[in-house]
Amino acid sequence: MLSTMASTASTILSELTEHLQAVDADPTTPLDRDLLEKCELYTSTSEYRNETWKQFQPLFFQLAVLLPKLQQNPAPLNHFILKLAAPYSFDQVKELDFGAGLALVATHFHELILTLLEKATATGIDAEKLANRPDVVQSVVRLLLCTSDPGIASKAEDLVISLLKVSTNTPAGLSQEGVAQHGRGPIWKRIFEDKGIYDLFYIFCSLKPLPSEETPLSNRDKTLAQARLLQLLPKVGVLDWSSITTSHHPEIEQAVGLSNGQGLLHFATLHMVDTKDDLLMHNSLINFYSDLISTVRTPASSA
Repeated sequence: MLSTMASTASTILSELTEHLQAVDADPTTPLDRDLLEKCELYTSTSEYRNETWKQFQPLFFQLAVLLPKLQQNPAPLNHFILKLAAPYSFDQVKELDFGAGLALVATHFHELILTLLEKATATGIDAEKLANRPDVVQSVVRLLLCTSDPGIASKAEDLVISLLKVSTNTPAGLSQEGVAQHGRGPIWKRIFEDKGIYDLFYIFCSLKPLPSEETPLSNRDKTLAQARLLQLLPKVGVLDWSSITTSHHPEIEQAVGLSNGQGLLHFATLHMVDTKDDLLMHNSLINFYSDLISTVRTPASSA
């Protein structure tokens, strides 16, 4: 059956292109799921993955333009796009409007966009290209802290950690000694040195309201954001301890009560959680200490 699909692939994908044009003209036109399934079969063949995928990149961008206009459940198209883009590198998707698909209200597209962004974790060079899109990195951090979907929050966290892992301070990703160096790579600089992104950790997790154009979180959602920051910090700290313990923007840190030189770790442990009135977060903080101690190994020279 797959060989038959391969031989008629051009015809089937042409049919899909025409169908999508009809949907684009009238976004309420029902998606032809049978046609999508036939096309998916072809994208699973070795012929597509190894040889012909480049021929169908215009179809990928046609889908990207169509999705925001769609007036029906986009799940079938989301699924097909991931199949279509499976052989792509980050270079093939980097021009997409990721920010729109990462907006908090764009819940139907979060998994799709985060999966496409995972392509930037392949190499340090790819991560650097994403670091040059500050609006996208900011949207990922915001989503991590603010989404109501725990699965999406976990996927956003995994993306951030994977990007930090491949982002080092040399193009080849290795120091002269052959050891990866974290803390000064492009993604690290974007998250910790870009004030608009770094500020999100404090805006969404601080007990006191801070001046911001961001939509304030409810008390429940703020508790979720705090728990996610507590989960994130040990994973960042094990890669580079200084990034979470030192000051990056004194004016932000001092606004939440931190002393000179203190950073995110001090904020999370000493200023973020109301241990008197929030028993759940108190327990989360205790678990955080245990996690931090068991995962982070601070070199004696920097202790």
